Amino acid sequence: MKEILLLGDSLRMGYEPIVRKNLEGIAGVSGPEENGRWAGYTLNSLRFWIPSLPKPDIIHWNSGLWDLGDDYNLGRPFSLPEEYESALERMVTVCGKLFPEAKLIMATTMPTDNPDSSDIEAYNEIFKAVAKRHNIEVNDLFPIVKNDPSLIGPDHIHLTEEGFKIVGDRVTEVIKKYL
Repeated sequence: MKEILLLGDSLRMGYEPIVRKNLEGIAGVSGPEENGRWAGYTLNSLRFWIPSLPKPDIIHWNSGLWDLGDDYNLGRPFSLPEEYESALERMVTVCGKLFPEAKLIMATTMPTDNPDSSDIEAYNEIFKAVAKRHNIEVNDLFPIVKNDPSLIGPDHIHLTEEGFKIVGDRVTEVIKKYL
């Protein structure tokens, strides 16, 4: 049975149980118990998470929303575009070194109702450019939520139960192509 590793922020944590249920008996699904936060945090934390997780055949990963936050009201995103791109490039390199046989799938950041995340589309373009340079499939989750804002929950960031189901089903669909 193949092993799937899901990496990402709290949105990943929301759709992970759905993907696990959808792939029950077909593939093992795991992810870190903690939120992957921003791209650099996921990159740094991977070395701590790996020992407790099965060796993946497929890695489905997204990072970006935390990179956009202006957490200290400095008038800038937490990760500037060039910092974000650098972290993404390094993450691709590290995944390739740690898991040379694993299929990597990069998933775009989903929209929110939070004003701090107004640059999501610009950061998704950076994400897509990195994926293209490395010939990595992009699971474009952005339009799913953009086309139906009712999938965004009352906290203006996370998805509703229906939203997590729809996104979890999409993630499952993309992963199944490689099983």
